Amino acid sequence: MCLVYKSVAWARFVYDQVLKYTDLSNGEFFFVANDPTEDVLEFLRTNYVPHVTFYNPVPPQTEWYINRVYRAYNFGGAKANGDILVFINSDMAFCPGWLDYLWNAYDGANCVSSRLVESGKMPSGQYGIEKSFGPDLGSYREEEFLRFAKALARPKIADGGLFMPLLIRRDHFLEVGGYPEGNVVPGSDLFHPAISKEGEPCLSGDSVLMKKLATRGIRHQTAVRVAPDFRRCEFAARLEPYIRE
Repeated sequence: MCLVYKSVAWARFVYDQVLKYTDLSNGEFFFVANDPTEDVLEFLRTNYVPHVTFYNPVPPQTEWYINRVYRAYNFGGAKANGDILVFINSDMAFCPGWLDYLWNAYDGANCVSSRLVESGKMPSGQYGIEKSFGPDLGSYREEEFLRFAKALARPKIADGGLFMPLLIRRDHFLEVGGYPEGNVVPGSDLFHPAISKEGEPCLSGDSVLMKKLATRGIRHQTAVRVAPDFRRCEFAARLEPYIRE
């Protein structure tokens, strides 16, 4: 599942990427239209793109945008029909076999992230690779990336990593309450946290999810296969408050 807020271009891009590089014969894809604009809803409806719609309980100007992101992912996780959830961002592109690598690394007692390629505009995280394949949607060098991904592919699993794409058992996700409703004040109770405001010290909601899962014996691991992520590209960085949607 993928969130979408106001960018028809990103919605079209990631949907095309999913259809091109993902075997959906035993699964489903859908968007969570998160406080969507009318343009986004029109795109989803007129193109018969699977989606559910979520409206946050408070006006957007009254809270940090990340709260709305985590809330919407929780909504999507509860709405999904499958036993396994796979969360992706709208600023991602993929290579053949990306989902197979995640699935093959899943052992029933872990959740599995992909390895990401990011442009290097900002430092990447654990197992991330910094290499640019285009600064925006229109200049994405897909064939170049696919050759790069193929050359680096390794059937290996490593502990820790980044947080999306993320494959997780739906029961495990729901059992721990999914993501917190925002980034969390350090030292808070994991299951009843204080939510940080923008600019305050915080733990990311993704990190808190992994800590909650760890209390149930669920390990966070990475399938060492690459998938590009446009969040660090020059164009996408200007939209960073919205790009996960």
